[in-house]
Amino acid sequence: MSADQLPASESRLYCFLPLLMGCLVFANSLGGDFVHDDLSAIRYNEDVTSSGGGASDGTGTSKSSIWSNDFWGTALSDVKSHKSYRPLTVLSFRWNYLVGGFNPFGYHVVNVALHGAVIITFARICRHRLQTTLRTSLMSASLFAIHSIHTEAVAGIVGRADILATLFFLLSFSCYHRLMEEGEERVGRQCFRWTSSVVLAWASLTAKEHGIAALPVALLFDVTSTSHVKLVDKRIRRAPYSSPTACWKISQFHRFTGTGIAIIALTLWRVSILNGQLPTFSDQDNPLALSHHFLTRVLSLLYLPAVNMGLLLAPVSLSYDWQTGSIPAIVTWSDGRNAASLLFYISAGLVAVVAFNRTNKIIIWSLLVMTVPMVPCSNLFYAVGFVVAERLLYMPSLGFCLLVGHGLDNLLIISENAGDVNQGMARAGFTHKIKRSSRAEGELCWPRLMRRLIFISTVVTATSLLTKTLVRNEEWSSRKTLFSSGLRAMPNNAKIHYNYANLQRDLGDWDQAMLHYRRAIQLWPSYSSAHNNLGTLLLGRSAGPTTDIERKKLVDEAERHFLQALAVHFRHVHARYNLAVINICYRHNLDKAISLLIDCLSLDAKHKPAEKLLNFLTIDRNRSSPSVQGSHQVNETGSTDKRSDDLHKKTSITMNDLLLILLEN
Repeated sequence: MSADQLPASESRLYCFLPLLMGCLVFANSLGGDFVHDDLSAIRYNEDVTSSGGGASDGTGTSKSSIWSNDFWGTALSDVKSHKSYRPLTVLSFRWNYLVGGFNPFGYHVVNVALHGAVIITFARICRHRLQTTLRTSLMSASLFAIHSIHTEAVAGIVGRADILATLFFLLSFSCYHRLMEEGEERVGRQCFRWTSSVVLAWASLTAKEHGIAALPVALLFDVTSTSHVKLVDKRIRRAPYSSPTACWKISQFHRFTGTGIAIIALTLWRVSILNGQLPTFSDQDNPLALSHHFLTRVLSLLYLPAVNMGLLLAPVSLSYDWQTGSIPAIVTWSDGRNAASLLFYISAGLVAVVAFNRTNKIIIWSLLVMTVPMVPCSNLFYAVGFVVAERLLYMPSLGFCLLVGHGLDNLLIISENAGDVNQGMARAGFTHKIKRSSRAEGELCWPRLMRRLIFISTVVTATSLLTKTLVRNEEWSSRKTLFSSGLRAMPNNAKIHYNYANLQRDLGDWDQAMLHYRRAIQLWPSYSSAHNNLGTLLLGRSAGPTTDIERKKLVDEAERHFLQALAVHFRHVHARYNLAVINICYRHNLDKAISLLIDCLSLDAKHKPAEKLLNFLTIDRNRSSPSVQGSHQVNETGSTDKRSDDLHKKTSITMNDLLLILLEN
């Protein structure tokens, strides 16, 4: 019995088996903590934690700002905003917070549940919309369920944006495809299908930016998959007073026109959110796209799609960060990686030509899903803030998994047909029997060998992916395991050394922290944050039990790093504040310290340590002068509303108190 002849109950089992696999393989991610970007996007995001949905308006009430802030809680109008507008994802985080607070278990449960919803939706689209065989649907959805490239999207909580965008992307396509299948009757139902598709596409866009691809993929699939379809329908031909060709063209024209207008409207709406500003990133975020050499920029960016395909084919070396140093730039035509780029584009072109020439809907849909969602993050229109991001491959991997499943199914069909033909020819006496064993009689061995090879390779691949996914989930469980795994995978990534140094600093191992800060600076000499944080540790060491010579050496080196941070990044607020502390505690230059603190507040009005220190210097500098010899002290005022009382009963702070404030930043 073939896969397509199975009873309905077994068909449903084939449909839900990938769902079970996906939930089980990511079950060990449920115990993970908030790591990496989760802290900025959830724990420290007032749009998530505020009961009213936003920051306070200054009157004690909460004013919703979820619709005017970016994903990280920064106002979209702010020049520092990355313009990542994802209110639907932030709403889901807020729901998690209202239900369970900051218990990460609930956030992970939602991520795994949404991943399961994507799996089942994908399987149904393969089977019922793209008309794949049951075996193709099973293999494609199972591969998607367990693929290791999805660990960042599922095990990392902020990856929910990609899962939500993919879910609504699939639902939007499903509605649009049902619209394609509707006849010319039931106009109301057609309008409902089209409206649902547009609304779901908008939901995908509000979950994450590449959700903008939902309607373009549906429209391009509509155009390409019907380019060779005969326009004569036998049922419509019976209608005496209508031209079937004219009716079909008008229906498709309306569909194309309406969808095209919707795409333009959604694009203009999303562009308007930028407030006339493009997001700005530093060259350490995306050194390939921001390279000053045109040839380097072009060759490197052409190579990145081949890197993404390599991650889908063999997710061996995975990392939470692919920025500085992970992928060296291609500077000349003689670089061997250009051959990989050329091979990728030739292969993709050949597959596309064959698919469009034969109007193979399965391959057409796969290619569209693999390419169109990657256009917004391709650096084609503007530089994005990353080189490669594994979670961005969550949506394109749908097409990849379907291609693999479709290819395996075709190979199995070829081997089965070849075996049947060979058996028939052998029985007719046209071929010689190969007597390897009693079971091999009447059949040439190569079809059976082919099926065995496919089975073995499938089992080995599935086992490898399952193992890699389980291990990778554990790596995403905490900051320590995640940053350590990144250090093993990308030892030349300056940002990974920087993050690992931050971890060691928080754990109290300052020697290891300074070692990795120095390594980050060695890999990226203009890494301003690494210069600043290394300076803070050196300044902290100077407050310990050291000799005057050692203390002077540590302070001088710390000052050099702060100045280097400012030379690279003129608006670096923390470096200015740290220099102000040095001028107060070591240089005794209060005028320069006041100037630096004023600059800090002009760049960041919410910088509380600078505000407190400036208040002390401007109000009380005539009463006492801070110094750092022995137990020398400076005085700090209390809160603003009790300043007059605090002037009479000053609370003294030591150099160590200042350094504690310093290291908090």
